[in-house]
Amino acid sequence: MSSIFGKCHLDKKPVISSDLGLMRDELNHWNADDANVWINGAIGFGHLMLYNMPESLNEKLPLHNALYGLSITADARIDNREELYPLMQIITTDEKNIPDSSLILSLYKKYGADCVKYLIGDFAFAIWDEGEQLLFCARDHMGVKPFFYYSDGHFFAFASEKKGLLCLPGVDKIIDKPFFYNQVLTPVIQAADTTLYKNIRRLPPAHSLTFYPLKNKLLLHQYWTLDADKEIKLSRKEDYYEGLLRHFEEAVKCRLRSHYPIGAELSGGLDSSAITGAANYFLKYEKKHLMTFSNASLDGKLVFAPGWEDERKYIDAVNEFNNIEAPVLVTEDIWHSVEGEIDFSLKMNDGLEMWSPTWIMPIKKSATQRNVRTTLSGFPGDEMVSYRGQFYFLDYLDKKQYAKYFSAKSERRFNKLKPFLSAGVEFEMHKLKNILVLNNKEAKNIADFFSIPAKYKYAKGDVVWEDINYRERFRSYRHFQKYRLLKPQIALRMEAETRFGLCFKTEPRFPMADIRLTQFYLSMPNDLKYGGTLSRNAYRAALKKYLPEVVLQRDNKLSNIMPFKSTPDVIGKRQAFLLKMLNNFENKSIYNNVIKMKNPVHNYNRLKFLEVLRWYEKNFVDSKE
Repeated sequence: MSSIFGKCHLDKKPVISSDLGLMRDELNHWNADDANVWINGAIGFGHLMLYNMPESLNEKLPLHNALYGLSITADARIDNREELYPLMQIITTDEKNIPDSSLILSLYKKYGADCVKYLIGDFAFAIWDEGEQLLFCARDHMGVKPFFYYSDGHFFAFASEKKGLLCLPGVDKIIDKPFFYNQVLTPVIQAADTTLYKNIRRLPPAHSLTFYPLKNKLLLHQYWTLDADKEIKLSRKEDYYEGLLRHFEEAVKCRLRSHYPIGAELSGGLDSSAITGAANYFLKYEKKHLMTFSNASLDGKLVFAPGWEDERKYIDAVNEFNNIEAPVLVTEDIWHSVEGEIDFSLKMNDGLEMWSPTWIMPIKKSATQRNVRTTLSGFPGDEMVSYRGQFYFLDYLDKKQYAKYFSAKSERRFNKLKPFLSAGVEFEMHKLKNILVLNNKEAKNIADFFSIPAKYKYAKGDVVWEDINYRERFRSYRHFQKYRLLKPQIALRMEAETRFGLCFKTEPRFPMADIRLTQFYLSMPNDLKYGGTLSRNAYRAALKKYLPEVVLQRDNKLSNIMPFKSTPDVIGKRQAFLLKMLNNFENKSIYNNVIKMKNPVHNYNRLKFLEVLRWYEKNFVDSKE
């Protein structure tokens, strides 16, 4: 990931270099490989370069094309470059020297705002169109690349991180109370476009933004979504498996473009294991070697949680299956204190966010020590392509096979009457549940501690209903699958891993989020996706060539993916730090709410709650002294 930023004045007042300098200095906490700014009157762009892809080594951004009156700053990896060359009439001998930003600018010149319809990959960019006097910005389909913006009637500004906006004079930093309270009351819920700061917004995935400074007019447009009504019809079952394999291989292959060694975040699950196998296969053809990185316990044994399975045997099996040379096992945390880890999260998130992926940072640090700048992740495979299919019975409902629907067994508690309710009735049931749940002793203690007004407390989770994919999730089984992948927390996690990884000059890439792969899988006949003694049938059948037998046959992943972060010693330190922070407050009633979280799945919730307390302490307690 590179960092982008910019500012546009509405009154034609020239942008001054010191403003862009403030943004650059605040964003350059990771020591960028190159830094540049471009100013033209009331508009200014900036860029902090991370050298990663081969073309980036000679790329200079922001890029200004005086002939066409167009300028761009971008953080982009375009995966369908070969498809774009004919559209742009680019000579093939020059293709490898053309940066992705130049392709985007050429597409914009030809197609205008519709240029995003031709792009596949991870990107966030801004283009100033001098002739039309407009600023055009866009973010990739799945929201991997971050893009934040601020507009107040005097100026419009954007940046890859909120800190690039918070540093500007005149920015209104008022807290968004519903956002904050949704962070406090578990489970944490967050919309796709909001932030802790009421007037700093996040451009949603698959959206473009057009800003007209002379009119102070801002337009948002959604340019893509998954098609849940489409079904592919092929002759044989094997044809679907071959198609799934082809799309998976392309999703991996196009994410191997880098000037540096490639790494894989190997957890031992089906997704990361298959990605490791495919990446290793393609890299060998280029006479390159894949490096694998895995969080592991020092002795290969779990330190707690009886009944949970250790991933080490699966990790070892995948490395042996692929003849990986010197796989890296990360057995130690990089944080010397709970306080240090929490403060790092608050710094990287510029306050509170749903995700603080500190669990992956030891791998990122280990990767950068080995000159690896790209790490392949198996996320979010479980949300679509390798989904276990617990709610497969929704397919029967879609086919109006009601007897089979009601008689089908469910692995999880699910009210089978819910799909028959209107969205309005379901919303009222949600409000009633809020009243019942948020009045229990534990929730009431937390609400009282933070002095949450009733109108906010009982509005917890209302933002979910703003998502049309959520409201339509029971229209069919495919709509349910679509929602699983496109729900805000998926994009928010990938964005968070992207932002956090920048500290170690690493860029995560997510083959399982490739829109060509996910659309193909979604459009396959539903009955190929579930059934039999093992779940994920289509996935296993299609990708078996990349999986060792022990991984191919596993049907669960009830395991600890960060064992060294979940020892009794670490948990004890978090509880001690909690008590230390609570000493700054009069009310200690919420201590028991956190201290009793002994189940491993609560470990992350505990850390998130500590983040909330730490932020609250810094921003409210300290300010009162």
